[in-house]
Amino acid sequence: MSSTIDLNRFAQIKATGHLPSPRGVALAVMRMTQDETVSIADLARVIKGDPAFVGRLIKAANGMLFRQRAIVSVQEALMVVGLPAVRAMVLGFSLLSNYRKGSCPGFDYTHFWSSSLIMAVAMQVLAGRVHLVAADELFSVGLLARIGELALATVYPVKYGRLLAEAADKPGTDLTALERQALAMSHAELGTAMLTDWGIPPVFTAPVHYHEHPGDAPFAADEREMTVMQCLILARNVAEICLGMPIEQQTLMGRAVRLAAHMGCAREAFVDSCNEIARQWAEWSRLLQFGEAVLPPFEALSGGEADESASGQAPRRSGGGREAGHSIVAEPGLRALLVDKNVAERARVAKVLHGVGIRVFECGGLGAVMEQVLDVQPHMLVLDGGDDPLHAGRLIKTLRASRIGRAIYILLLLPADDVTHIAVLEAGADDFFTKPAGSRMLLARLNAARRIVQLQQELEHEREELRHFVSELAISNRCLQEAALTDALTGLPNRRYSHERMQQEWSAAQRHGRPLACMVIDIDDFKQINDVYGHDTGDMVLRQASDALRMGLRGKDVICRTGGDEFLVICPETSLEEVRACGERLREETRRLTIETGGDVLRLTISVGVAVEDDTMSDVNELVKKADHAVLLAKKRGRDQVASEGDAARDA
Repeated sequence: MSSTIDLNRFAQIKATGHLPSPRGVALAVMRMTQDETVSIADLARVIKGDPAFVGRLIKAANGMLFRQRAIVSVQEALMVVGLPAVRAMVLGFSLLSNYRKGSCPGFDYTHFWSSSLIMAVAMQVLAGRVHLVAADELFSVGLLARIGELALATVYPVKYGRLLAEAADKPGTDLTALERQALAMSHAELGTAMLTDWGIPPVFTAPVHYHEHPGDAPFAADEREMTVMQCLILARNVAEICLGMPIEQQTLMGRAVRLAAHMGCAREAFVDSCNEIARQWAEWSRLLQFGEAVLPPFEALSGGEADESASGQAPRRSGGGREAGHSIVAEPGLRALLVDKNVAERARVAKVLHGVGIRVFECGGLGAVMEQVLDVQPHMLVLDGGDDPLHAGRLIKTLRASRIGRAIYILLLLPADDVTHIAVLEAGADDFFTKPAGSRMLLARLNAARRIVQLQQELEHEREELRHFVSELAISNRCLQEAALTDALTGLPNRRYSHERMQQEWSAAQRHGRPLACMVIDIDDFKQINDVYGHDTGDMVLRQASDALRMGLRGKDVICRTGGDEFLVICPETSLEEVRACGERLREETRRLTIETGGDVLRLTISVGVAVEDDTMSDVNELVKKADHAVLLAKKRGRDQVASEGDAARDA
C-alpha cells in the first residue's frame, strides 16, 4: 500500500478549492495555534466568537476521563484540552458543521459523521485504558480519521457515488482498489495528505493512513504509532457495533473484545469503556442534532469471550433481536422453541411444555429455525430430527458454532430404534427422547432440562453481579488514581505526577533528539503573606496564582504544583530562548493579578528558574536541579525575574 499521495496531484486538487476546509473562526483559531507563543487568554477571546464551538469544546473537555468537577468556561476547557488538541478539534467541528450534507449519491453523510463521532469519543476513552501520553488530541484524530472518504465524495461526487454503488453491489469488494483504479488515489492517501497539510503530527497521520490495512504498517510493536493505530481499529469496531444491525453486533463485539485483550484491556474494563463511549455518543448526538442514539447492550453482546477462552465454559446467551440486552433472570419463565412439522405431535408436546410453565414458540419446519432463534432467543430448543436428519445435524452444528446457540438446551425428538439418527444427536444435542413418547417420559426429560437451564441462569446472574462489582471497582480505582496525582488545593497535577511526566518527556527527548526545558517557579514573599494575612488568604493566593500561570502557558507545556509555593513547568521541544520568553510571559501574567483580602489588595511577583537539557546531564533529576539553582539565583538577584544558571557566570 502506497504511503503517500503524489504531492503535485494533491496540490492540484487543493487548488480547485473543492476540498473540505475550515471556515470562519475555525480558520482564525488554526492560524493562531500555529504560533507557539500564543497564550490561552488570546485564543479564548477568538473562540468566544463562535458560540457553537464554545459548547462543543466545553463538552469535549468534560468528556475527558478523570475530571473531578464540571468545566464551565472556555479558559478552563483550553487548559484541559491544550492548544494542539484545540487546533485539531476546531478543524473537525468546522468540517462537521459545513459538510453535513453533500451531492454525492450513495454517500451517507449522517452515517459518516455519526461513525466519526463515535470514533472520536472512543479514541478519547480508550486513551485512558492504554495510557497514551497524547490522549488529549485523540478525540480529533478519531473525528478526522475518515476525512479522505468525505473529501472524495466532495471533490468527485458523481464518480465516487458510482464507486460506492459498485462496491455495495459486490460484497467483499476492496473499495481502496476501486478508488485507485478510477481516481489514481485512495481515500486513505488523500486523507493523510489533508491531515498533514493541516499540521496534524505524523505520530497521528501515519496510524490514520494504515488503520484500514494494518498489515502494511511499518510500525514496531513498542512504538506509539502502533498503539494509536490499534486504538483507531478498536474505535472503528466500536462504531460499527453502535451503528450495525443487531444480527451483526455480537460478531463485531467478539472481534473487538479480542483486540482489546491484545492491547491489555480486559473484557470487563472494555465493556465499561464501551458503555462510557455510548453514553457520551448519545449526549453528542443530542448536542449536534443527529437524532436519538440507540445504545447497544454491550454487556449482553460481550457474552463471555474472555471467560470462554480462559476456561472453556459456555458464554452467556445474547445477540441481535428484540430482547437482546435484557437480563435472563428478570424475564418471566423459560422460553422454548418447538420445531416439528407434524401439527398433532407439536400440539401434544406444546401442551406438556405449557403445563410446566414454559412459554412455547412454535415453528413448522427446519428452514425458519435460525430466524426464530434470533428473534425468540429461547432457553430450550425441542427439535424433531427424524424427518431430515442431515439438515437437523447441520442446523445444530451451526447453532453450536454461534454465540447465541451455544447455551441453548437442545432436546431432540427421534424415531424409535433407528441408529441412523445417532449422527443428529452427535451434532451437539443435550438429550433426546424417542417418538411417540409418553407424557410422563417427556415431562421427566423437560424437568431435567429446566434444572440445567435454571442453573445456567443462576450462574449468569452471579457473573452479572461480578461484572457490576468489577465495573464499580474500576471507577473507584480511576478516582483514586486521579486523586493520587492531583493537588487538592489548586487542581494542578502534583509532585508525584511531575516526576512521572518529566521522566516520560526526558525519555522521548532522548529517543528523538529533541530539546527539553523546564521552569521552577516560586511565589515571592509567600511566607510573609501567610504570616500577615493567614493561611486562608495564602490558599486563595495559591489558587489564583495557579490560574494565572496556566493562562500564560503554551498548549504543550505542563504545570505541576510540587509543594508549598513552588511550581514546576515541563516544556517539551523548547530551547533556552523560548523557555525564557515563556517565563517572562508567566511573570507578567502574575504581576497583573490583584487579590482582595477584605482589606489590603495584594500584588504578586514570581521568581522563575529555567534550564534546558544538555549532553552533560545523565538523567532528568539534573535538569530539575539546574532549574532549582536558577530560581535561587533569581531570588538572590532581587526576585521578580527569570534566571538561568548561565546568568551566574555573567554576574561574576
